[in-house]
Amino acid sequence: MPRLRQSVTVEPPLIPAARQARILDHLKSRSVVAIAELASAIGVSASTVRRDLDDLAAAGQLRRTHGGAVALGAARTTFEPAPAIAQHARSVAKRAIGEAAAALVEPGQSVVFDSSSTVLEAARAVVARGVAITAVTNDLRIAAVLADAPRIRVIVPGGTLRPGSLTLVGEPGQSFARGLAADIAFLGAHAIADGTISETSIEVAGIKQAMAEGARHLAVLTDASKFGVVAFCKVLVLPAGALVVTDDTLDGAVRRGLAARGVDVVGVPVPA
Repeated sequence: MPRLRQSVTVEPPLIPAARQARILDHLKSRSVVAIAELASAIGVSASTVRRDLDDLAAAGQLRRTHGGAVALGAARTTFEPAPAIAQHARSVAKRAIGEAAAALVEPGQSVVFDSSSTVLEAARAVVARGVAITAVTNDLRIAAVLADAPRIRVIVPGGTLRPGSLTLVGEPGQSFARGLAADIAFLGAHAIADGTISETSIEVAGIKQAMAEGARHLAVLTDASKFGVVAFCKVLVLPAGALVVTDDTLDGAVRRGLAARGVDVVGVPVPA
């Protein structure tokens, strides 16, 4: 009798942006990493890691050393990772946060979706739930995801495409968003410190402010790595009654500080 062959599931190779996001996540938790350590953690060759480290160093995202890399010191307030890399950074946490946020959405509501990789996960989860809503977004990726759901009415208010991304900023979208009375706004955040959201770009800060003003309830969706960091432009101080949906690794002192301001915090468990 012929032997039955066991089927083996082979994981597809990671694309460069996903590899580089994992490298940055690894570096953020350790400050200094060796090439061999990264190759083992990510499951690629040492030569691949060297190329990725060289690319990340050239983009100003780490400092290259002979045998590995070192995290940069104080973050520059206008620096942000390439969108392709940001999309893959802490992807498991972002997916869990997005699913938790989507569970807050009720049929018939109007929901504002900010341009953010974490908010993108919330949009995907809303589509999976099949709820009927009216959605407003300044992110063309999110608009495309929502457009696949026949029960979701999608409004893209317009603006100028931000270089290097699929985010619309400026007018007429900013005035349109500010004039709304949406049920809830899902906002991403580049940085949060002392209850204040900040961003790397004046234009991005402006559209976020407008979206927050045009909603009756505000929910900020961001992973715990964004806390304790300050970026170039102030967006807003989290008001009492706002909700922060993050992962459960958020520092306890930060959580208590937000609670003292009247901000509710949901800490979502992240699968291993």
